[in-house]
Amino acid sequence: MFERGVANRIRGRAGHRAWFAQSAVLAWFCMSAATALATEPSPGRPEPLKLEELVSRLREVNKDIRIKRAERDIAATGIDRAAASFQPVGKLGATRSRNNQPNTYEEALARSLTPNYLRDGNDYSATVSQLLGTGARIELGSTLSNFVTNINQMAAWRPPGVRDNRANWGVTLVQPLARDGGVEVTSARGRVAELDLAVASHSSLEGESVVVASAVMGYYELVLAQHRVAAAQEKLENARRLVVQARELARKGLLPETEVWDVQNTVSRYLAGLDEARQGVLELQDRLNTLLLASSLEDSKRWQAVDPLPEIPVQPVVVGMEEAYRRALESRQDFQKLRKQLEREGVQLGYVTNQAQHRLDLTASYGLGGLAYSPERAFDQTLHTTYPRWSVGLQLEIPIGKNLEGQANLAAANVRRENALLELKALEVQIANDLHTSVNMMTSAARRWVQWQDVATREQQQVEFERQRFSAGRSATREILMREERAVNARLSLIEQQAAHARARVVFESAQGLLLQRWSR
Repeated sequence: MFERGVANRIRGRAGHRAWFAQSAVLAWFCMSAATALATEPSPGRPEPLKLEELVSRLREVNKDIRIKRAERDIAATGIDRAAASFQPVGKLGATRSRNNQPNTYEEALARSLTPNYLRDGNDYSATVSQLLGTGARIELGSTLSNFVTNINQMAAWRPPGVRDNRANWGVTLVQPLARDGGVEVTSARGRVAELDLAVASHSSLEGESVVVASAVMGYYELVLAQHRVAAAQEKLENARRLVVQARELARKGLLPETEVWDVQNTVSRYLAGLDEARQGVLELQDRLNTLLLASSLEDSKRWQAVDPLPEIPVQPVVVGMEEAYRRALESRQDFQKLRKQLEREGVQLGYVTNQAQHRLDLTASYGLGGLAYSPERAFDQTLHTTYPRWSVGLQLEIPIGKNLEGQANLAAANVRRENALLELKALEVQIANDLHTSVNMMTSAARRWVQWQDVATREQQQVEFERQRFSAGRSATREILMREERAVNARLSLIEQQAAHARARVVFESAQGLLLQRWSR
């Protein structure tokens, strides 16, 4: 309803002269800005800067954008780290040992009364293990012991100088039946890594959107600040012109000296206003330099915004709030980020719930062994002899008393998930309010712009009328200064409403998550 009211008001009051009035105002400000910049003392001429060029540079060099992208790249490495847990792991071992120890009485009887037992040998091992999707860990390994003892050397039938070689092949499987068991648990780490990457990606785009919005608004503020300089310059030129006229009239005795002083005081006041307006431009230029990671002390770079402010449409587009809200939920990066965070906390909750269970593992192993004088025959025997070994069992691990760690982790995971859900709901409310605020900001700026159009037109007519009266000797310089200042201020206020509408449009696009889409061209 309020959008249609604004549209009817604009059509009724300003439709026939909107284009002409706006073009005239923009032309006046462009001419004034050119005059102000030409007379402004500066160490160097400002460098022209288009808004599209600013956004393009910003996305390449801005500190916050680059940091967020780096965080996204770091998060991407988490996927490889999670996948590494399913990567086969090989281990190789080699040990040289010599063991000499005295026999007990019983050992001496079995070892032909040899007073000591001496073993000299080399032991080798090779294993490959891998985690399976079910949580089971399977290990395939082989060992070889090449050794000699003082006992077997005493055998008369043993070839002199040979060593025994004992070889073993084996496979071991440990399958968790409770804690750490199941595809959902084993894939939790990889799923969390994927969600962390999604969160970091949305966070990167969200940060980029915030920086771009700040830069676009800063650019519009710089355009407005340049118009303020132009307005201050015009006021000063008008006052200086009146000083000359007042002095001439005072010299002829047609004007008291006090009125000359009034005009001179006005010149000083306008000079102070011009200096303040130029300082505003300088501060905005430095703000842009900060966004662009450029030091004003090192580069002394000054920017001149050359793009005009966007025009206010004569007939505002009626905004469908429900459609805008739906689009925001689909496009806003912060909302998508919170959705991924909520999903991540759900995965973590499932994993922690599993970890709070007791540990119950199924273990199974099978192997073959062989013994020979040469390593080759020892390994050959393992495949062709009937010396298998196997085992199957269960292992249960439970805490004595309450599972304090598991319960604490589960409680913390539940709280984190509730917080993520609360943040998501709160953002939904904020999005709705942001849309409502931005739409009303645009509508209000459009209404004020219409009103200031009328004011600017009437104030300019008053100036022309007062100048005619002054030429006829029926007006004072003070009245002329007041009328000219009010006319300049009215035109500046018209530009301010245009800038306010442009900023509101940025807020509206940001609220819908469409700002990056607009500037991705």
